[in-house]
Order: sequence, then structure tokens, then C-alpha cells
Amino acid sequence: MGKKIEFGTGGFRGVISDNFNKENIQLIAQALANIIHERNQEDRPIIVGYDNRFMSDFAAKWFCEVLNGNGIKTYLYTHVVPTPTVMSTTRDMCNYYGVMITASHNPYYFNGIKIFTKGGYDADVEFTSLLEQKIQEVGEVKTLLERPARRKELLEDYENLGSYLSHIKSFIDPTVTKNKLRVLYNNMHGVGVIGLKPLSEKLHIHQFTIINEEHDAFFGFNLPNPTKEALLGEFSETVVNQGYDLGIATDSDGDRLGVIDERGNYVSANEILAAIYYYLITERGYKGDIVKNCATSVLVDLVAEDLGYKCHEVDVGFKNITHGINEFDALLGGESSGGLTMKGYIYGKDATFSGALFLEMVIKLDKPVSRIIRELKQRVGYHYNCSEDNIVLDVDAKKVLDYMVNHLPELSMKHEDVHIFGRNIKFLFNDRQWLLLRLSGTEPAFRIFAEFEDEEVCEKLTKELKKYIDEVQTLLIKEK
Repeated sequence: MGKKIEFGTGGFRGVISDNFNKENIQLIAQALANIIHERNQEDRPIIVGYDNRFMSDFAAKWFCEVLNGNGIKTYLYTHVVPTPTVMSTTRDMCNYYGVMITASHNPYYFNGIKIFTKGGYDADVEFTSLLEQKIQEVGEVKTLLERPARRKELLEDYENLGSYLSHIKSFIDPTVTKNKLRVLYNNMHGVGVIGLKPLSEKLHIHQFTIINEEHDAFFGFNLPNPTKEALLGEFSETVVNQGYDLGIATDSDGDRLGVIDERGNYVSANEILAAIYYYLITERGYKGDIVKNCATSVLVDLVAEDLGYKCHEVDVGFKNITHGINEFDALLGGESSGGLTMKGYIYGKDATFSGALFLEMVIKLDKPVSRIIRELKQRVGYHYNCSEDNIVLDVDAKKVLDYMVNHLPELSMKHEDVHIFGRNIKFLFNDRQWLLLRLSGTEPAFRIFAEFEDEEVCEKLTKELKKYIDEVQTLLIKEK
């Protein structure tokens, strides 16, 4: 079997029993161990966490077996945890690396591995490229089984939920008191409930009803991602029919947040990010710019400008958000896929954290969610329509992107400028309108984002771009 293992923007992900298997898991662990030895970093342990996915607990133990076999101490969580917990621990323990077994929001038949570096950052491209290289060079995989590893004190159980939640609580307004808020929370069979359930008590929420709390490795055969498609329908109808003030949902590993307002409308990640930012500045007295990725709405820019601050745009990948927060000394950073973080918190997105802030905002403003969002848009003059689409490729996606960078399509609406953000091509039009082509970091596909004043223009330009991509694919196939 070959060693073709690639890390994207969200780590390594693969189909269970295909490329996510014991052999590849241990290859990655051995490659990491080799890097640790080369850098003389054996003096710090590695924290290893895992979520509810099928084989996550086994994969975590297999990963530890290899690190332990190489004389590297590991702390293994005693229970499933959200991904941000491992990031937080990596930072707090001043470890060189942390490991999380998860495929984030992917379908149930996927699993994966996220690597975090010192400070709790997502591993950057430079490190993951090195890791991929070391995987190819692995000769012998050294292992040490659990019992002897424990006898040698190379493997220890670990649990720090209390300190993780305490850190989040330190960001919550201490003046929040008992309230009449009624919240329906869809855990989507993930691990977000581990943090949001106790935090709902800290926020003194009158009614916090949890659904899909139980462990289900198949996630009810639904995509465990709180997107518009996932939340509209039965969940949104329940929010309305049973009189809840709002519904919230988190993805399978607890870093993405979704919201439904009291009328059953989906509140986008763009709106969540903009609303929390506005609330923190105007009600909590915080100061600072904001960072977004290139696929995030201009609503965030308008809010920042209205407040007298600046919105900084970066490439897709949350590591770019966190580096942007540091570079620009920004208060907040987030992306359109549903994640955000704040200066002083961890260097990654966390749905427990963002969910707590959103609920606090609703309590303190004492307004319906729909009104909060409507008033914010009216204040900054937001009048655009957003759309998202995707196209699965039959050829090497990187080759299609490379071709398009050098041969831009002629669209029916003339663009004013083009920005290249890593794997993304962004067409800029007048009046802040834009169209983005983004190469997926986890599958052979493109994501297409559009934001225009006219909804029909969004649809038209998206179709034109998809047609051009098909033409490029046909051309590349003929050239083979």
C-alpha cells in the first residue's frame, strides 16, 4: 500500500477503512515522532483527544502506541472532547504538539487527524508539508502497547474540562442573571453538548432543551454540520411551533455554530460574526479590528467601518484568521463556514465559546434574534444577497485552478479587480460585490461563493463560472 497521505486546511481526512486505517494512522504518528526526535522536543508530552466518530477512540490509542513506542509521553483524554479543548490544552500545557482524532463536519464514513502546534495553533502548511514528506520516509513504525506504556509512565489519562470551561466563563458578562430565554439545542450527535450544557447553567437560561444528545456514530445518517440545509425543516419548525426564542446547533466536533431565529429563519455565520462583533464593541466596551476570510460577507466590513474599525481579509483556513488576529491586534476573527474566536481566547474556532457569546448577547439585548439581525443590517446599510454552490471535479483540482489563474473566464458582468488568495480566486465588482472560486482542501471540488445586490446575478454568475470550469476540465482531459 502506498503512503499518499495529504493534509488540507482542516488536517488529514479519509474514508474509514480506506485511507483512514490503522496503517496510515500509525504512519502519521511515526512521522510526527521522527520530527519530534529531530527537533529534540521529547521533553514535552503530546495531548491526544478524540470525538464521537466511529473508530476515533481506537485511532487515538493507536496514535499513542506509536508515540509511546518512540519514547514520547502522551496524555490521552478519558472521554470524548470538542476539538477546541485539545487546542486549549496544547496552549495551556506549553506543549509542542497536540492531536485530535476527528473529521470535523464530514459525513459519518469519514474520520481524520488534526495536528496542533505550540500555542494551540492549527498546523500551518509549512509543517504539514514537512509531515507529508516524513510520512514518505518512514521505514519502521515503532509501537508500545497500552499496558507496558502505562507501566513506563509514557501513557497517562487526562481530563481538563473544568479548566476549559472556566476559561470560557471568564469571557461571559458576570452581570448575566436569571432570564426567560427558551433555547432548543441540536447537538447533532456530536460533542458540543459537553461544553454548552454546563455553560447554559452559567448563563442562567430558563429552558435549555437538548436534542440528539446521545452518541450515534452515524449521526442519524445526516451530515453533522449546522448548515442552512441541515437546520431548516424539522428543527426550525420545532423552534417556531414550540415557542422557543431561538435554536442553536453545533457540528460533530464542536467548533461550528448554527442558529435559527424565533421565526424559523436561518441566521448565517456571517450574521453571527457581525452581530457578536457589534455587541462586544457597543455593549461590552471592547475595542479592535476584525479579521475574516475571503469567503465571508461584506456585512462584516460594513459593521467594522460603522464602528470606526477595519476589517482585514485573509485566505481560507482558520489558521489564517488567528494569525491575522495577532498581526493586526484584532478583537475578533471568523469565517463564513461557522467559526470564530477572540483575542485572548484560543487560536481556533470554538462553537461552545461562540454559542455562549451569542446567547449572552440575546439575553443582554433582550430582543428577538430576528430583530437584532434586522436592526444591525439596517444600521450599516446592508442590502446584498449571498449564495453558495459547489462543483465536483473529474480531474486534478489543482491543475484546474492553475489553468484558471492564467486564463480567467469572461463573465457577463465585468469585474474591476481579481485577488488570488492561495487556493482562491476572488472577482471584485463595483459596489463591494464579489464572486469567489475556492478549491476545497478536503475533496476534489470547488466552492463558489457570491454576494451581489441582485439575487439573480448571484445565480447567473455562479452558473457561468461552473460552465467555464467544466470547459477547463474537458480541455485538460483532452490534453492527457
